[in-house]
Amino acid sequence: MTRKGSTPRVLRFVSLLIRAALCAELVSVAAVGGGARIRVKGFARIDAQAGLAGGKLVVSGTVTDDEGRPAAGADVSLGLTRGSPGGPSAPLGSARPEGCAEASKPPALDGSERIVLPADASGRFCVRLSLPKDRYTADFEVRKTGSLDGARLEMPLDLALRPATLRFDPERPVLDLDEDTLDIEIVASTEEDGVTAPAAALWLGLTTETGAMLGGAMTGTSGHARFSIPTARLGPPGRGELRATFAGNGDLGPTAHAIPVERRTRVDLLVPDANGGRRPIGSPEDGIAIPVVATARCARLGCSAMPTGTVEARVGDTVVGAATLDRGEARVLVTFAMTDPRDVSVRLRYGPDTPSFRAAGEITLTQPLEGPSAWRRWPLALAGLAAIGWLAMVRIPRPRVRPASPPSKPRTSRRGAVLEVVGEATSRGWTGRVIDADDRTPVARARVSIERPGFERRDAVASTTTDDQGMFVLEPTDPLPGDELSAEAPLHAPLRSPLPARGDLRVALVLRRRALLDRLVSWAHRRGKPFDLYADPTPAQLRRAAGQDLGVVRWATAVERAAYGGGVVDEEAQGEVDRLAPGELAEGITPRALKELSPPRPKRPRR
Repeated sequence: MTRKGSTPRVLRFVSLLIRAALCAELVSVAAVGGGARIRVKGFARIDAQAGLAGGKLVVSGTVTDDEGRPAAGADVSLGLTRGSPGGPSAPLGSARPEGCAEASKPPALDGSERIVLPADASGRFCVRLSLPKDRYTADFEVRKTGSLDGARLEMPLDLALRPATLRFDPERPVLDLDEDTLDIEIVASTEEDGVTAPAAALWLGLTTETGAMLGGAMTGTSGHARFSIPTARLGPPGRGELRATFAGNGDLGPTAHAIPVERRTRVDLLVPDANGGRRPIGSPEDGIAIPVVATARCARLGCSAMPTGTVEARVGDTVVGAATLDRGEARVLVTFAMTDPRDVSVRLRYGPDTPSFRAAGEITLTQPLEGPSAWRRWPLALAGLAAIGWLAMVRIPRPRVRPASPPSKPRTSRRGAVLEVVGEATSRGWTGRVIDADDRTPVARARVSIERPGFERRDAVASTTTDDQGMFVLEPTDPLPGDELSAEAPLHAPLRSPLPARGDLRVALVLRRRALLDRLVSWAHRRGKPFDLYADPTPAQLRRAAGQDLGVVRWATAVERAAYGGGVVDEEAQGEVDRLAPGELAEGITPRALKELSPPRPKRPRR
């Protein structure tokens, strides 16, 4: 005869055996499956110039991605038309294309009207052409690859005129908008038969990516032209472009040169209701609302910028509140247990969500505390008297009546983080999609990595980010034992799994705030009485059950604030909460392992 209550235990034991078999199957699949090299999908940029050497036209340039890194191995397709764009194509077979001395691979004909120029490891390409003197338009094209989207560039050429070359000296990829003015120098030069000479008395123009004119300047005898630009005219914080142009004259042909830039500014925090750094009195147990206004420092110079990101509050090294900026404003709700009614120092820190904004520094406030009111202790005293009366009543002897056991409350179903192979790949590699485990919506900007065990830590040998639809692409490479697929998003907890076989992958991630709650519930079930009296204990119920265990109380309070406080729960916020977790969690048990080892327990009926 089966003992009452043994059936659920048997089912849980069978479930654990099935999970172990599935894990073993994944390990065997990873042992025979190929590794993966993940490439980031970016945008190609072409920068080209032309010169004359030995009576031949020398066309050279570089190919980079949108981060300014060399696009090693990219192929640049070059075509020439006579006159303006759309004119008749110039046959390049008769132009006898030759590779330059610095080129690693020779150019190759692509039909009779285009040639392919391979870029070397530094992204450079070069070709020499024998062409009759005429006006041409060079059409450069970088074709779409697995790691780069394509790009095109048209450049006018007049072989009857000498070509000029422009460059920024130095190139400034980052522009500080907090300065009043920005000095930029451009150097113009000519090259003929390998000899470079400065180009003097040239009128150069400087524009942004929108075509807005920033100014003009004349080159001196050294070929240098200096621009002093008010930073307010450079545009708002973010990525952009600086483009130098020369319209041409009777001796030199027109030319242009552009560089990618990122405009940055610092963000200052202001608390309107603070007088001399001191705020109105408040009770931390009820919650202290601190209004915060964030302003971009470049706004005083006329730039239009609305800071985004988060503001967090700390008392000592503990995060006691956080809020997201909305139109440059935030309301940070600060809560903590008051052990001393003296004033405390609250530090406010800005957390940017884009490289265009940077924190100018912390601000420190003096927060007077309001002591607990004597009236607030009456409910606790009454509750204590009621508990004493109840204990006295239950000890009075009475006939024992065994009521029918009420049905157990079912546990709410949850979706956990999971990696699935949902179909065969259409190519040699993998395709994949990252979605939210609860609402099944795409997760954009999720980081998907291949991690490999090292001597001291696991190294990310390759990584990529998902697009707006949550899609990513992995290409095959040689695997090594122990390789794992890792997926993580700013607001979603990480998932690690043995590298699966090639196919169409679906990765479901759990929000970090949900992962904190799941970890709390799993710990309560694993710990047992008095924490597992509910099927899904809330942080408040866990806090009441903890009694005088201040460590558990602080952890449950931090989980409650992160899960329900309305603030952003990113990797840093999750780490702050996890550092408060009890010792058996903080010493290395991962949430995933804890969840698998702790099956859900139904609420026990009272007898």
